[in-house]
Order: sequence, then structure tokens, then C-alpha cells
Amino acid sequence: MKHNRVYILISIVFFLLYIFIIFATYNTNKTYLLNNTINTQLKLVHSYKEKFDEKLSALKRIVETMGKKLIKKDRFKDFNSIKEMLTTAMISGDGFKSVYISYPDNFTISGRTDWYYTDDYIAVTRPWYVQAVNKGKTTISKPYVGSAGFEDKLYISIASPIYDKNKNLLAVMSSDLELKSVQKEISKFFPFKKGFAFLMTNDSQVIVQSNKLGIDFEDKKLLKFLETFQNNKKGDKTFKIDNQEYIFTFERLKNSDWLFVSVLQKDEIFKTLNQQLFMNLISSLILFLLGLGTIIFISITQKKLYEKHLLLGHFAKSPTWGILLTDKNGNILFINKVFEKIFNIKSKSLYEKPLSTIKELIKNEKIDKNDCFDDIKKNLFSVKSYNLKRNNKTYRVQMTPLLNNFHKELEGTIITVNDISHEKYLEKKESEHEQILIQNSKMAALGEMVSAISHQWRQPLSTLLMLISNAEEIVEKNSLTKAHNYLLRSRDTIELMNETVNAFRNFYKEEYGKKEFNLIKIIKEVILISFPQMQMNGIELEFDYDKDKDYECTNYPSYIKQVLINLFGNAKDELSFILRQKPLYEAKIKINLYRKKEHFYISVEDNGRGILKENKDKIFKPFFTTKNQGTGTGLYLCDLLVKNRMNGNLYLNSLQNPTKFIIKIGVKDV
Repeated sequence: MKHNRVYILISIVFFLLYIFIIFATYNTNKTYLLNNTINTQLKLVHSYKEKFDEKLSALKRIVETMGKKLIKKDRFKDFNSIKEMLTTAMISGDGFKSVYISYPDNFTISGRTDWYYTDDYIAVTRPWYVQAVNKGKTTISKPYVGSAGFEDKLYISIASPIYDKNKNLLAVMSSDLELKSVQKEISKFFPFKKGFAFLMTNDSQVIVQSNKLGIDFEDKKLLKFLETFQNNKKGDKTFKIDNQEYIFTFERLKNSDWLFVSVLQKDEIFKTLNQQLFMNLISSLILFLLGLGTIIFISITQKKLYEKHLLLGHFAKSPTWGILLTDKNGNILFINKVFEKIFNIKSKSLYEKPLSTIKELIKNEKIDKNDCFDDIKKNLFSVKSYNLKRNNKTYRVQMTPLLNNFHKELEGTIITVNDISHEKYLEKKESEHEQILIQNSKMAALGEMVSAISHQWRQPLSTLLMLISNAEEIVEKNSLTKAHNYLLRSRDTIELMNETVNAFRNFYKEEYGKKEFNLIKIIKEVILISFPQMQMNGIELEFDYDKDKDYECTNYPSYIKQVLINLFGNAKDELSFILRQKPLYEAKIKINLYRKKEHFYISVEDNGRGILKENKDKIFKPFFTTKNQGTGTGLYLCDLLVKNRMNGNLYLNSLQNPTKFIIKIGVKDV
């Protein structure tokens, strides 16, 4: 057990060390991954910025080239030609919503076929026109609201001012890009789920953004943070919003003073790493628990094996049990001291010898006389046991096959011999005690029965005396026919009295053997000897059964009689008490006999006051009684006889209205 504790301690130390290594590696990988992600992000920003720069450069070249061509034409004479060229430029410029040229006097020609110049359109006040003139070079304007008819959309323009040799403004060439299309373009450049890119002006105004993370760009702290980007051409910075860290990487565009900025959620960088950490921790925990469980299981198994070994040792050295163990071939492997003493065997003299060597063990009709081990092999799934008398003592011998759990094959046999002389003595005393209880119960009923029978016989005896006197007179008068009738009536009376005497004698005859009998006959005998008592007390007896059924039973008729007498007596006592209070009460005891499959049921019910609910579990206990002169052994004895002797059951079926007891016994006692 001490070794197991050491193994558990070592396992815990290694587990903690492994966890430390996992976290140390995790922190190193986290730092490396963060730096690598930032560098990758910078490279991506540069790459996407280059692509966007290239696209803007191409659009700027289209605008500048077109402006140089158109300024040479007369805007009135060549109006249609100019419009056609503008339309071609709008088509060739990927993403252009409109291409137009505006002159200082507000006159504007557009490449859109659905738009024409009107006097209320003032070009020189439009944001793109003002920004281009102010800067004096090709400019990308800030977002603005479209002109009349297009107010629901935001645009940015690439505007290029056109000057003569004297730096006089001749016109402003411009092309419009819808802000949503620019946002889509940037989304294509930067397709991360947990990140997005946006364009920002030199004064920290976010002009184009596909905000996938829901960041509030109106937040003052965020705007102040974005202002710090203006001092660098490119770089990376971290900013916390609502306890969530974001990595901003940026680079300035070549063709404008705008910045291309990307945003990435910091936790997203470590998501895979965190998942890997979690999986590593779970795996290590599972492995640790499995290892710990294995050690504990082995420890418990070893402990159980040790305890079993210790128990087997104690069992083998038992001072009261004789033990013999054989192998699968029936050769003796072990005999303990008690066994050797019982059968006077010299220590270890029979080891490796066949079981049949010990003759005394096979001196029993249940065991094959030739070879008891063969008998065991023929009955692998049964335990044979029998009593053996030796040296004025009784021993219980039990032969148990030892089987393989998987293949159910014989692995050996264990034979135990136990001295049960004291148990046999106690059984004998218990049986004697039961017989005493039965006799006491019979004697208790004897007085009442004799009194009732003597009362019953007074009338037939008087009748008999009268009939004999009449017969004498008739004989003297030579009237033999009348004398014969009187004699027949006398014989019937005598037979009735004889039947009562025989039933009474059978009941008190000490006959306790099991035999086959007719259950109806036994019940009628009990009714016959009980009838005088019931008649004397004014109680009606009723017996009901199906006359078409067979009621042959194998059991103990004397015990059934005793149980019925006790149940009748209890019912009689209860009803007699009621009749003393209410003389006109219709007292009745009803006996019902019926059969269900392999069991007989005898119910005894009365219409007395019933049994209290709190006494239901007490009535079968010894010495419990509710009578003033009761002993408390009646129902206890009934329950004892039915369960222990007749292998049946006695139970209270109904407390009152009526009070009913039911006896259940088998057709054959098993």
C-alpha cells in the first residue's frame, strides 16, 4: 500500500510538471504567434495598399489623360464628341459611376446618358471641384452627398484641375466612385471574418470602412488614438475597446494623403492556440485521471486480493470448519486440520490422491458409491449436501464445484464439513416446544368442546332411551315392524354420536406425519367437532366449496385441523362477546375452499367487530392478545405451523366487514 501512495505522488508531480511545460510553451508560442501575426498583417496591409494604390493610379491616369484631350476641344461645337468620349471613359474606368468635365462658368458635360447640365447645377461649389482647385493637382475627395437626384448615396471623386500655360484654370475633370463599391473592394482585399480594413484621411476621418466588428468610430478615445497614426508612414498599434484588444496595422497610400488601416481582434489570433491549449489540458487531465484511476484500481484490486487471500487463509485455518480442496481431476490439493481431525487423517498424507480415498465422504445415498468426483462432474451446476453421523456427532457435508467463469468448466471442488450437532439439538427442542404449544392449544379447547358435546348429547341420549323403552313395549305386544323402526332410529342416533366421538378422537390423536388426504373431509371433521360449541353459542357455521373439483392434498392433516380450530375459536370468542351484548345478533362464521392452479385457499371469515389497524402487524407475534383471558399463542402457532411445517402462508385478508383470514397451501407440499 505504501508503494501505491508513492506511485500516486509521483504521478501528481509529473502531471503538475507537464502542466507547467504546457503553459510555458503556450506563453512562448503566444508571443511568437503575436509577433508573427503583426508582421504578416503589415505585409498584408502593404500588399493590399499596393493593390489599392495601383487601382487609384490607373483611375487617376484615365482622368488626367481624358482631361488633356477634352480641353483641346470646343465645348459647344464638339459637345457630342466630348460626351461620347466621357461615356467611353466611364465604361473603361472600373467602378466609375460618372465621368464629367466642369468649366469655371459652371457649364458641365457628363458621360452619363441620363444626366444633362442645368442652370441650377453649380459645379464650382461641389466638394470635389473645390478640393481639386485648392490643391492644384489631381485629388481624391472626401466622401460627399450626391447631387440632385442622387442624394441617397455617398461618393468620392478623383478630380484633376486643367490649367493653361499661364496657370489659368480652364476646367476640372472628375470621375465619381460610389462609396459602397469602394467598401466592397476593400472587403475583397481584406477578407478576414474577425477583422476588416478601412481608409482614413490625414485628419483621422474614417471615410471608407466595412466594420465587421461593430467598432464605434465616433468614440473620442478611439479618434484620439487614430490621430497618432499621422506621424508614421506605416506601423502597428494595439487599442482596447470594451475590454477587448484590437491590433491596428496601417500604411499611407502613395496617390493620396489617406491611410490604409486594418483591424484584427487580438483574441482571434490566439483562438486556435487556446483551443490547442485546452485540448492539451483536457488530454493531459484525462491521461492523468486514467493513470491515477489505474493506480487506484490496481491498489484496490491488490487490497481486495490481499484481503481475500487473508480471508482464505483464515477460512482454511478455521477452527470449526473442515475443508478439503481438489483439482479439476479430483486429486486432493489441501486438507485443513479440522478435516483431518474429524476423519482421523494423518497430516498431508492424502495430498495428490483421488477423492474416493476418503471412504466416509461417500457413505450417503445421494452420492455415487463408486466415485463421488464423477458424480460432481455430472452435476456441475448443483451443490450437493447431506448430513453425516460420526463419533456421536452430526456433520453437514457440502460439495461445491469450482467453475471457470468464462467457459463454465470444472476447475476443482471444495468440500466443507461442519459440526451441526448443536443446531440439530436446537431443532429438536424447537420441535418439542411446538408440540407442547399444539397440545396446550388442544387442551385449551378441550374443556369447551367436552361441555358442548355433553350438552349436544343430552337430547339424543334421552331420545335413545325413549326409543328403546318404546321398542320394549312394542316387542311385548308382538308388533315387530314398529320395533324394527324404533331400533333403526336408535342406530342412526348412535352412529351420529359415534361420528362425533371419532372426529373428536382423530383431532386429539398425536399424528404429525405427512400424507395424502381429502381436504373437504378434514374441514368437515373440524366443523363437526366445533359445531356443538357454535350451536350452544348461537353461531351459524357455513361451508362453501365447488363440488366438481378435486381436493386431494398431500400435507399434514393434523396441522390443518389445529389451525382451523384456532381460527374458529377466535371467531367464536369474538361473536360470543357480541351476542352477550346483542342476543338477537345474527352471528356467522363462513368457511370457503377453492383452488387456483397448484394451490388450495381456505378462507375463514366472521362478521364480528374486526381487528384494529394498529394491531395488524402484531397479531402473529407471540404473546400478543386482545382477550382478557388470552395467552397470545393462538395465531402465532397457526402462522408457525402454516409457514414452517406446511410450506404455506397465513395472512389477514380483511380487517373487518368481514374479518377474513386465508390459508394458502400447495396441492403437494414442496
